[in-house]
Amino acid sequence: MNIFVILFGLYILAPKIDLIALFGSGIRLEDFISLVAAALYFIQKRRHPIPFPKFVRLYLLFVGVSYLSAAYNYGDTGFAGFLFATRLLQYMIWFFIMYEACFSVSRINLRRIIMGVSVVFLLWGGLEYFGLIGRVGKFTGAAERLTINTSGPFETSVMLAILAYAVPSLLLTPFMAVLVFLTQARITLLGVVVSLAAARPVRAALIGIVGGTLFFTVAQPVFSAFEESRLARSDSPLEMAESLESAWDRVPVIHDPAVFRHRFLSGNSADLFQFVAASGDDLSFRYRAVRWPMVIKATLFNSVTHVAIGWGPSAWGPAIDSYYVRTLGETGLIGLGLLGLWLFACYRETRIHSTANFAVVTMIVVGFFIDIFTSSKAMPLLWAFLALEFARHPFSMPFARRPVFGSRAIRRRPMLSAPVTSGRGQG
Repeated sequence: MNIFVILFGLYILAPKIDLIALFGSGIRLEDFISLVAAALYFIQKRRHPIPFPKFVRLYLLFVGVSYLSAAYNYGDTGFAGFLFATRLLQYMIWFFIMYEACFSVSRINLRRIIMGVSVVFLLWGGLEYFGLIGRVGKFTGAAERLTINTSGPFETSVMLAILAYAVPSLLLTPFMAVLVFLTQARITLLGVVVSLAAARPVRAALIGIVGGTLFFTVAQPVFSAFEESRLARSDSPLEMAESLESAWDRVPVIHDPAVFRHRFLSGNSADLFQFVAASGDDLSFRYRAVRWPMVIKATLFNSVTHVAIGWGPSAWGPAIDSYYVRTLGETGLIGLGLLGLWLFACYRETRIHSTANFAVVTMIVVGFFIDIFTSSKAMPLLWAFLALEFARHPFSMPFARRPVFGSRAIRRRPMLSAPVTSGRGQG
């Protein structure tokens, strides 16, 4: 078994618990695993050149803008800005590591590792759900929602969704889907639906017809069972738009992110609650409807430099609950533009039905409501599957015809030696 694949599996399994507090973040077990994997990658003799496809180059430019903004705003963010930017590189290193590994590991061995990780999460989720073990991380107060080994249910839901898609199994996938549902991460459920619909529009339409019929048939029992959950307290898109419009007109223009961090991040803050809409059942979105306009107005209605490169990584706290608003606030219009180009390149250079394509589309949707592209679990998974997709490893296409059992050889991607057109529609 390839050592890099084993280390990657251990990285995903490692509990997200801060061992050492550091600049608003922390040093965790997964950081030490990343360090060991990176050291082995650079020490050992590599059999393949370091790949720099378009989406890698665009992301490096994005990280470069993050460092530039951290340097310019050092007076406010301090060293934390550089730490948050470095985290992005830490997650990205798994692209290069897994690319090197995929040429010497078979599809079946990769499947065994991912299925093993998934089984551990199934057991972990079951024990947590029935109260037999406690919660870990920073979301221990979410008594009704699964968090497993991450710092929150949203990160958990995306991680589980990607793993479930990567290893389709009648004995595994349905239970993984139940775990995703138990996180009550509404935006992840929507992201999964959008991703599946984009990859299989005809099948998605048929499932929608059958599912819609079943839904209306059993609607009352479903609503009765979940009337106390977050899934039953979601505002409609119209209510969300009205909350945003109302808050945009009322929130002030902030000229110092420190004011935002100290006065508007806490859900119990009177300063925040005075702008929260009085109507609506979805309190979490009503908080977002206040914070997002504050960050956007503070960035666009200030100096030209802040419009261009933002206020620096970590300037608005650990999470804004929208990665696109966060990117604008931290790296300005330049950073937001590069992020958009990176996501477009990832989507264009991944094949329909590949795990990488599923992960990209799902995370694009989730990114509207969650800072998912800072997730220490979801981002390495995305980079790992982008590496497998770039190398055209058989494991990157979970629904394709299986290769010969036990075969370790994979064909090198044509674009490594000669340019080819986009891979959309292949496979």
